[in-house]
Amino acid sequence: MKKNIKQWLRYEFSKGDYDHEILVALLADIPCLGLIEKETSIDAYFNADEEAGIDKNILEIFQFFPDTKVNYTKTLVQNENWHLNWQNYFKPIRISPGIAIYPHWEEYHGPEPIQIAIIPGMAFGTGTHATTQMALKLLEKMVRPGMTILDAGCGNGILTIAALKLGAGFVDAWDIDPDIEGNFREQMELNDICDRYKLTIGDITQHSDYTYDLVLSNIERKPNLTLLENIIKHGKVPPCIFTGILKDEYAMFKSKVLNYGLVFKDEMFQDEWAALATE
Repeated sequence: MKKNIKQWLRYEFSKGDYDHEILVALLADIPCLGLIEKETSIDAYFNADEEAGIDKNILEIFQFFPDTKVNYTKTLVQNENWHLNWQNYFKPIRISPGIAIYPHWEEYHGPEPIQIAIIPGMAFGTGTHATTQMALKLLEKMVRPGMTILDAGCGNGILTIAALKLGAGFVDAWDIDPDIEGNFREQMELNDICDRYKLTIGDITQHSDYTYDLVLSNIERKPNLTLLENIIKHGKVPPCIFTGILKDEYAMFKSKVLNYGLVFKDEMFQDEWAALATE
């Protein structure tokens, strides 16, 4: 009997004079199955049977770099456990003196009181991305015991886990992508979290009940603003953390947030990204 061999497409984008963080964000939006950032390249993996659509998406991504040529090679890979390559590139990350993230295959014994084990999947779910790191740092400052928190754009659940380990009473986690559900629940189990959260697959910007103590929104600028507009439409705005905002768009975003009458509390900048917190 002939063995079924799974095929993958590997796109290797050579690093150069362009914003690598933006490329990673755009690739994650396609979405790809996995991303590995190496010293000289960013490798993205896709299902081989989706090649035509992927090529079209890659060309659209290149429009974000009009002044720079992004060189890449495409390789058909058969039956390679590409996801195991994470073990070579993903190491424990100390977000702050209080929070660390580590891959589940390692025994981690750091001093941080909040330690989050991760099953790496996408780049945005490992704690390596600037938007995730800023969200974690702001959560650490703002979470109070017993809080109810909205995690908008929860992905694989790293921020939900952090909020609960920091003392939140309940986290309402939302994401528009149904493919995250399996990994999200794996992450909860891995971190011994069996309750105090709910996962909903849907568009949080169309929700009608925002009676939370804190809103955490790790999405992009436009959906962040759409979410804020919808919260205002349905009642009082609780304290908020907004990430996923490019530095080039931050002034515009901050101005619109303050025009809604929200009180500025904190801001952070890392790589090409910005984060904003309101009271």
